[in-house]
Amino acid sequence: MKTSLTFTFLFWVNKSRIIDGKAELFERATVDGRRTNLGLKRKIEIKRWDTKAKKASGTFTELIKINNHIESVRVRLYEIYQELKYKNQFITAQLIKARYNGKDDNSKTLQEILIYHKIKN
Repeated sequence: MKTSLTFTFLFWVNKSRIIDGKAELFERATVDGRRTNLGLKRKIEIKRWDTKAKKASGTFTELIKINNHIESVRVRLYEIYQELKYKNQFITAQLIKARYNGKDDNSKTLQEILIYHKIKN
């Protein structure tokens, strides 16, 4: 039985939707090859995005704020993953996204779902 999960995330800009030289920032969470995208509601000039470092390059106040936001998202996503892992819950990229957005109040673990259906039948 497989017990380890692969969890990765990366930050990227959507270059297909550039408006006035700016593109929206996204985060992509991947769990066991299944991924989901999360819009960060921030835009950045394409020339200010460092594709290798996956962050804004420069010392302008706005760029520093963007990098701080990226770091806070990175930390929160990792915390969510660790919480789910610690509670031995079923982990998916969608669940991590829902937790980040505060929309998983009704989420259940796989064990809870199986118990529910066993009792129902």
